[in-house]
Parts: sequence; C-alpha cells; structure tokens
Amino acid sequence: MIFAIDYFTHKDDELSNFKLKLLLNIEDLNNAIFNEVFNSLKPHQKGQYLVYKASEEAQKYQRERNKTLPYVDFSNLPEVLDDNLLQKVMKYQKDGEVRRAVFDALSEDHKTQISQLENKKYEEEKAKRRALMTEEEKRREKEWWDKYDADPKPRFMGNLFEPATVYEYILKYGVDPRNGNPETGESFQKKYTYNSNGEIIPREKKEE
Repeated sequence: MIFAIDYFTHKDDELSNFKLKLLLNIEDLNNAIFNEVFNSLKPHQKGQYLVYKASEEAQKYQRERNKTLPYVDFSNLPEVLDDNLLQKVMKYQKDGEVRRAVFDALSEDHKTQISQLENKKYEEEKAKRRALMTEEEKRREKEWWDKYDADPKPRFMGNLFEPATVYEYILKYGVDPRNGNPETGESFQKKYTYNSNGEIIPREKKEE
C-alpha cells in the first residue's frame, strides 16, 4: 500500500498548493512511487501538476528545498541508518509536504529509529525546560499529567511514537486518536479531507 496516494483521493477539484508541492517532492525524492501516485489523479489534476512543475514557482521551490535539505538517496537506504544518515533523514521530517513524500520510502525499522531519536530529543528538551521551572510550575504540571493519565481515551502523540499520522493511527487501531471514537480508513476518507496546508478538515467545510 502506498500511503501517499491517500492524499490525492479525497477530492475531484483542483490540487492545492500543498498537494502540488507534495507531488513534486514525490517525483524528486521518492520517484519509485511517483507513477502510481500520478496515475491515481484525475486527468485535469495531472494537467495541473504538469503546468505547476514547469513553472518558475516550482523551480524556485526546488532550489530552496535542495539548498535547505542534505542529499539523501531514498531509493537506496540501508536497512539500518547510521547516525549521520539518520540525522539527515530527520531534516526531512520537519515539513509536511516533504515528510509525506518520503514516508513510503522508509521501512518500519527506519520509522522506529526516527521515533526513538525524536523521543530522545523530546526528553532532553523536557529535562532542560523542567530545570528552569519553579516548584509551583512543577506542581501544576504534575496535576495536569495526573488528570491526563486518568483519562481512558487514547491520545495521538504525533511523531513521538508510531503511527506518525492520524490516518495511520486509524488504520492500525481502528480509533480516531483525536476523540477516541471508532473509525476505519474508509469512513475517515468519507468524512474528512485535507486543506491546502495538509490539515484535516470535514468534507463539508470548504477548503480555504
């Protein structure tokens, strides 16, 4: 299953700027899946992408992206990422249109490595922050976490732990992590879509 296709199966109208960038990144960074993703588009969406790809806007975006991100050959990743390569791959996790473009190129072991490093960084930042907190702030924080832990509803922790997205969480657990309600991938797609920033919005809500 190619997860990237799901971002293009929700609407029949024009592709948002986010999705155009996502397609461009898939073609540039994860070309092995590009044809299958491209062929899932409607004819007018294919035409829209080809026009965008040839535009100065797209070329400027590519130049800025390539200047910011280190080179990584996502078509030939080793089974285990060494520290240097892992740090490079981590830089691709910051922006949604880049992160989602390379997601299908990563194995479960790669995603575990990324999650472990993100969790390590999170814990380090948390320790630094706590060192600067007053006793009163620590007490309030403990009260908040006690209340949080007592709530039986599942919580979505983003990229700190797998799954990395709401949709992946639903596919794995059959529950929407945002509200704890039972959900399937099919029912989620019928009710929600993505806006131009890649954020989940109800289908009946007009995309801004």
